[in-house]
Amino acid sequence: MKKVIFCISVVTLLVIIVCGYLVQQSRAEERSVKEKMQVMVQEKKALNAQSKATDVNQAFLRMLFGNQSMEDKQKQAKIETTTKGFAMAFPSTAGESQKETDLQVVNEIDHIEMYHREGNADSYQFLTVIEVTTSVNNIRSTNKMLIQTILVKKKQQFLVDNVLILTNL
Repeated sequence: MKKVIFCISVVTLLVIIVCGYLVQQSRAEERSVKEKMQVMVQEKKALNAQSKATDVNQAFLRMLFGNQSMEDKQKQAKIETTTKGFAMAFPSTAGESQKETDLQVVNEIDHIEMYHREGNADSYQFLTVIEVTTSVNNIRSTNKMLIQTILVKKKQQFLVDNVLILTNL
C-alpha cells in the first residue's frame, strides 16, 4: 500500500512539475506575442503617418501643377502649406494674388514618382520626379522635373513647409 501511495505521489508531483513548466512556457509565449504586437502597432502608426504624408505631397503637387486658376491654387495652397511653404511655392506672388491673362494654359500630369526620407516623427522629405505636359494656346511642351518637398506635422496634419524644383530632367 505504501508503494502505491508513493507511486501516486511521484506521478502527481511529475504532473504538477510538467503543468508548471507548460504554464511558464505559455506565459513566455504570451509576452513574446505582446511585444511583437507592440512593434507591429508602432510600425503601423509609422506607415500610416508616411501614407498620410505621401497623400498630402501628391495632392499638393497635383494642385500646384493642375489646371486651376492661380487664385484658386493660392487659396488651396494657404490651407496645405506653412507660411514658408507658401512663399516657396509662389515666390513671385507670396503677398499678392496674381491677375488672370488671356493665355489658355492647360497642364496634364503624365507621371509622378515619389521617394521619401523620414526626418523625424514630424517631418518627411520627398524627392519627386514629375512629368508635366503644358499646353499654352495649343502649343504643347513636356517637362520632367525633380522636385523636393518637405512636409512637417502641425496640429495632427501634414503641411508643406518647403518646395524646390531642383532640376529639369
